[in-house]
Amino acid sequence: MRLFPFLAALLIPCLLGATHNRAGEITYEQIGPLTIRATITTYTKASSIAADRDSLTFFWGDGTSTTAARSVEIILQNDTKFNQYVAVHTYPGNGVYYVSMVDPNRNGGILNVNFPFSDQVQFFLQTEVRFLNLQFQGPNSSPVLLQPPVDIGCVGKIFQHTPNAFDPDGDSIAYELASPLQSINSPVPNYVFVDQVAPGANNTYTFDPITGLFTWNAPQRAGEYNIGILVKSYRNGALVGTILRDMQVLILSCNDNPPTIQAPPDRCVVAGDLVEFTVNASDADAGDVVEISATGGPFEVNGSPAVLLDFTNPGNPAQVLFRWQTVCDHIQDQYYQVAFKAQDDFQDTTGLPRFDITRIKVLGPPPQGLTATPASGQVELCWDAPYVCEGSGLFRGFTVWRKDFCAPLPPDQCNPSLFALGYTRISVNNVTQVSPNGRYCFVDNTIQRGSLYTYAVQGEFAPLSAGGFPYNPVSGLPSEQLCVQTARDVPLLTNVDVTATDPAAGTVFVQWSKPRAADLDTLLNPGPYRYVLSRAVGFAGANTPVAQFSSPYFLTANDTSFNDAGLNTFAQPHNYRLAFYVQDTVLLGETFTASSVFLTVAPTDNANRLSWRYQVPWGNYRYEIFRRDPGAGSFSLLATTADTIYLDEGLTNGETYCYYVRTEGSYNISGILSPLFNRSQEACGIPRDNVPPCPPDFWVQGCDSTDTSTPEDALRNLVAWSEPEACGADIARYNVYYAPPQDSVFQPIGFVLRGEEYILQHLPSIGNLAGCYYVTAVDSVDLAQGPVPSGGNESLPVDTVCVDNCPLYRLPNVFTPNGDGANERFVPFRPLRFIAEVDFKVFNRWGELVWETSDPALGWDGTDQNTGKALAEGVYYYTCRVREQRLVGPVALPELLSGYIHLMRGTD
Repeated sequence: MRLFPFLAALLIPCLLGATHNRAGEITYEQIGPLTIRATITTYTKASSIAADRDSLTFFWGDGTSTTAARSVEIILQNDTKFNQYVAVHTYPGNGVYYVSMVDPNRNGGILNVNFPFSDQVQFFLQTEVRFLNLQFQGPNSSPVLLQPPVDIGCVGKIFQHTPNAFDPDGDSIAYELASPLQSINSPVPNYVFVDQVAPGANNTYTFDPITGLFTWNAPQRAGEYNIGILVKSYRNGALVGTILRDMQVLILSCNDNPPTIQAPPDRCVVAGDLVEFTVNASDADAGDVVEISATGGPFEVNGSPAVLLDFTNPGNPAQVLFRWQTVCDHIQDQYYQVAFKAQDDFQDTTGLPRFDITRIKVLGPPPQGLTATPASGQVELCWDAPYVCEGSGLFRGFTVWRKDFCAPLPPDQCNPSLFALGYTRISVNNVTQVSPNGRYCFVDNTIQRGSLYTYAVQGEFAPLSAGGFPYNPVSGLPSEQLCVQTARDVPLLTNVDVTATDPAAGTVFVQWSKPRAADLDTLLNPGPYRYVLSRAVGFAGANTPVAQFSSPYFLTANDTSFNDAGLNTFAQPHNYRLAFYVQDTVLLGETFTASSVFLTVAPTDNANRLSWRYQVPWGNYRYEIFRRDPGAGSFSLLATTADTIYLDEGLTNGETYCYYVRTEGSYNISGILSPLFNRSQEACGIPRDNVPPCPPDFWVQGCDSTDTSTPEDALRNLVAWSEPEACGADIARYNVYYAPPQDSVFQPIGFVLRGEEYILQHLPSIGNLAGCYYVTAVDSVDLAQGPVPSGGNESLPVDTVCVDNCPLYRLPNVFTPNGDGANERFVPFRPLRFIAEVDFKVFNRWGELVWETSDPALGWDGTDQNTGKALAEGVYYYTCRVREQRLVGPVALPELLSGYIHLMRGTD
């Protein structure tokens, strides 16, 4: 026989009324490709024996669960018990899962959780598990929260706490304040943050998202408070998991001052350094004794962990020594955080805490003994072996870096990025092998002959995935930065200058410098000497010979320029390369390619937007822009800039303006002409209004869920907007767009001309008001005349506003199927709005199903659906699962409607 739900509820054990859970979290360790070992840690009310849990259930987030016995049980101070439960689970595949646990009750009297009935709120913990590709991305275990989540404070005194998370994978960690939960992503009811309990100027808090340090200054009411802290871990900038810590603070009415504590500031050290410093604490209350403790990553590492040595601890003042002998296996991109906690003994078992946090970053040491040996067309770089950290399992080899010119800059000792100093990595693969000369070496054969470069080398570190791929990489400190002047034994292009602009008769002046006599060994490289100039259209290539010059002697090899004529310089740039031959046919080397400057003019409203491109081996640092105004016969200097874009404003639409750009640059090489000037082609633009107007701010008024009288077919969405103050005069009309639920394709549904009433009523479809809207503005440019303007510039939408339906479904509790024509069927109250379907069932007093339907209109006539016979008068029980028509589609209400129907057949 089926029990009615209201009877079954009476059978729930009375222990649900017992108060229990204070705080906790769930952590996990990945121990296989899809397997984790998870740990539920709870802090419970020790005196609540009736609610004590010798086992808890892990809900794995994949539809399965595991019940695990308690593995650790420790009684703490302040009526608190520490509990741990451990279970192992293998998931069916990669994905994102939420591991959770739920217990019927929190402890009672929590001031900021459903007060005064916090013991009627479920205690719920959840942790997000994200499986990465183990072959490529490495394992992903959750951070470990090192600081216990229960502590005490005094009314009117500063309170502090940090979870102090440590990630064993070296992932970065960030913190957020959050609401405690009662189920998956569902906050507890009637939650207020701690500063809203007795709020005021003396009840504020701060929260550091980097360290997780929560500082409350200061509690104003004694009692228990719960705070949610979301601990997030990231790898390569991507979120890889979250832990929700639910912590509890006990605030007492006490007259005690918290201690003060002072730890040193953050620091960066080189692997192998001994990190050693003292931490001091004291208490203004002379009778109190202070004890200093510490938690953090340096105490958790494998191999050479940190230690805390007592000097005068406990005491007042108290002092400890932090000592950590760092090694190469400690190198990582993230700081190690150490939370030093000072706590007095104003109670027998505990006192008020204060924290100070020191973060320590361990860097790879710089390579030593870097040398650079230039030769013809290359530079050989070598540095010392062995490298001090080459035996570490994290060592991945060296990268070699280069930048133009001699420009060494001091690196940031905490973030030693050579890229940030203007360097480019030139080693495709990491250097890992020692050369025959007993040193690490790398040959750079991508140099520009005669150029000046700066070189540096870095050690690279990262753990390896199962497939041997590095993850969470970090660079060590760079080596000494060396400046190198390379040999100039081949020519250098210096000019690619557009001297005439024309679609067919354009001209480009090309010029180059001779090789430097001191660098060219003419005995090894005798004449004849020959230059061959090649050209290509565009910014790359240069593979078509266009000119060559020859001389029997180097002294007379002075033909170093060429006017390249008959080109289309109007529509395209040209690119050149020069080859240098000795003995007439032996190629000694080629220059890097150099292109002409190509100018593009993009007209816009009362302005022309200029941009230019080029590809040259020297450095350009200044650009002069010349303009010829409408009707003028010559160009004049308009502006000078260091950017490669320029907006020429204040122009007249419809008029023609022409431009060219002259670049100024240099090789910064002694003996080479400097500065180098090169012109672009001439390009013209006619400003026109192609700028859309400002989009309007708008709002949408949908139906009102509190309205219980308006029928579905009488409801409409109201779209309204206001004219933008900045550009209203430029607007001709407003277009309104709509997209139905679960559809991203917006369609126009109407327009309103400027000056009319800015309102549009819309019925998306019969039986549905849900959907999304946006409004755009169209300006008056080129608008066709007539009642329906067209054309013009249309703004982008400023926003998209979505509205939902307002379902309404109410059931009576009596009907009279007696044949008198009134109230003959059991139907919902009118109006009935936006209901997709129902699962409606009627049961007799014995729990037997007598009638059911999915039609929201119901229409039960009082007969037994199984026999077709009229049922006797009496009370029947119903359940009704309602699916509402919503913006996201049909949605089942979480609450099951249920109640009693009085079936009456009397005629009185």
